[in-house]
Amino acid sequence: MTIRPIRPLATLTILMLCAVTTLQAQQQTFPTDYFKHPLQLPVSLAGDFAEIRPNHFHSGLDLRTGGKEGEKVYAPADGYVSRINISAWGGGKILYITHPNGYRTVYMHLSAFCGEIAQFVHNYQYDHHVYAFDIDLPKDSIKVKQGQLVALTGNTGGSSGPHLHYDIRYASNDQAINPLYFGIRYSDPIAPTIDNIKIYPANSSTTINGKNAEWFLNQPKKNSKTSNRQDTIAIAGRFYTGIYTYDRMEQGSSSKNGVEKIELYVDGELFHRYQVPSFMFEETRAINAIIDYPQYQRNRNYYIVTRHLRGNRNHWSAAYRDNGYLQFDDNGIHRLEYQVSDYKGNITKRTFYVRSLPLPDETKDSLRNIQAQGDPIIYFKPYTFSRDGFTVVMQPYTVYENDEVLFTQSTDAARLSQRYTLSLKRHPLPPHQSFNVGIPIPEKVPASLRSKLTIVCINGKSTSACTTTIDGDRLTASTRSFGSFAVRLDTVAPSVTPVNFGNGKRHSASTLVVKIGDNLTGVVAYHCYINGEWVLAEHDGKTATLTASASTLKKGNNKVTFVVTDAVGNSVEQTWTLVKS
Repeated sequence: MTIRPIRPLATLTILMLCAVTTLQAQQQTFPTDYFKHPLQLPVSLAGDFAEIRPNHFHSGLDLRTGGKEGEKVYAPADGYVSRINISAWGGGKILYITHPNGYRTVYMHLSAFCGEIAQFVHNYQYDHHVYAFDIDLPKDSIKVKQGQLVALTGNTGGSSGPHLHYDIRYASNDQAINPLYFGIRYSDPIAPTIDNIKIYPANSSTTINGKNAEWFLNQPKKNSKTSNRQDTIAIAGRFYTGIYTYDRMEQGSSSKNGVEKIELYVDGELFHRYQVPSFMFEETRAINAIIDYPQYQRNRNYYIVTRHLRGNRNHWSAAYRDNGYLQFDDNGIHRLEYQVSDYKGNITKRTFYVRSLPLPDETKDSLRNIQAQGDPIIYFKPYTFSRDGFTVVMQPYTVYENDEVLFTQSTDAARLSQRYTLSLKRHPLPPHQSFNVGIPIPEKVPASLRSKLTIVCINGKSTSACTTTIDGDRLTASTRSFGSFAVRLDTVAPSVTPVNFGNGKRHSASTLVVKIGDNLTGVVAYHCYINGEWVLAEHDGKTATLTASASTLKKGNNKVTFVVTDAVGNSVEQTWTLVKS
């Protein structure tokens, strides 16, 4: 048995192989009669494969459970338990089963494990005094048979409601594959919806219907909730397009599921295709490069764009010429048609026309006089930056395209250090992978408090602590966000507040629940003791609660203690007396 290490950043060679295997998955034939359905419920999808989520693709199917927890989960085929991961966040309670045909199935947001698996989890948690853990198990240490009860559905982790998240992956590398390719039977008589199409100027010289601005094909009328559809767009210069589309599998459903394939045809020829049959988890943040990210930030509507940034090394979004940009110089009318398909083969089409206009000669000349304003960064090269003690180190392919790094410096509200702000000028997207920042330790902080310092990243009204280390007289941190960076001091211990019990009061409930919180660096450890004996406390990140079983309370007075610690070592210990009759 091995505890899983933190995975290193993917190398260029790995990602090149990922792109190849993604294409292989698109062409491969998968077994459609090997895996049984893991639930004894009609198949109803609340979410499907590769739907766009914040900074990642959805890696499987969300199977509805009628709004209830506790539905039985059965092994879809023979195999063995290869990994168990329990967390207050993300997938919550997760089970991995590896099968002899080379695939692995994964089950997330579980409420409980069953049988031998449950006993193993209980023993591990009590032996190590932890709730959350992530381990690999030796082959065949816990075998399962097809149809065996292995778990119960739930709502743990980042789930927004009771359901079962179900993955199928290659066992060799955990590459996620669309489970619908494996013969799951479901109904979807409804063709995808094309909500809107957007046209983007490629640079400051392009005009779309007379303006250098983005243009929605369905332009809303002023003072009206109806739309004014304009199917012929006059464009001068270089441009690209985007589409917001989704699929509803059931009449009356509010779910906006993903689609199987998006194709754009220009004058009858295929110009761009978007399709995600599989992906590696190291690749998944690249979704930020294939959507209109600023639009997604504004209202969570994801427009898949034709523009291909060179640092995006995948084949989900294939532009067949000029990196997904279009330009017509013939003063003609050109027909553009989007075709969107769902997994059942239902197709929706939308046609519009572009009337091309020539660029004025003075505009063409002005393109040669663009001046750089920031520090240049080349997408395929390492990047380092240092100014006034603030340092940045990025690996190749941290950004998706050649760009300029903009830097500003100001006084931070905490006044321990300056606030250092990084942004990209041309493509304001999150980085594809983590990069390191460094800030000198403020001189005014005494040595006794240095261990309580953390680097924070500030974006708008949001301030989040980075995992920070002390390296001599400097603080260093790894981050996956651009924004403002500064040093903060965290000397405040976490808070612990009883929810269903009180000091000196009688307690008859089956659980003990406390609310926990921390002001900055976040809770990293928590323990519950009843009369001095350690008791498992389950952490729910959504509700910020710890829940422990009250089954070991004895008659009369009992001492209940919760100990909670944050990332810089601040700790709180609170004890209550409870009476059981």
